Amino acid sequence: MSEDQYTKEQLEFLEIFEVAARYDCLFLLDFHCFDLFDHDQTSRLSDGERAQLAAAARYDIYAEAIQKGFLPKSSPFGGVHEQQRFC
Repeated sequence: MSEDQYTKEQLEFLEIFEVAARYDCLFLLDFHCFDLFDHDQTSRLSDGERAQLAAAARYDIYAEAIQKGFLPKSSPFGGVHEQQRFC
């Protein structure tokens, strides 16, 4: 499926889910899901709730992933690409 087949809410969640999965931070999604919705089953959430979860967990997931080698995509002000890592 291409990106244009997903809603903005779905893409927000998929973006943070991918980072969490790649850098072993899925436990943070579970934590924030439980904190917001009193359960840890992201599959039970609506697209809007998943977007809310992604917004709530984004900072913690990025912080944990950065410690494990993740480098965020470059910004309009310069920076590095996600695939680059420090040696």
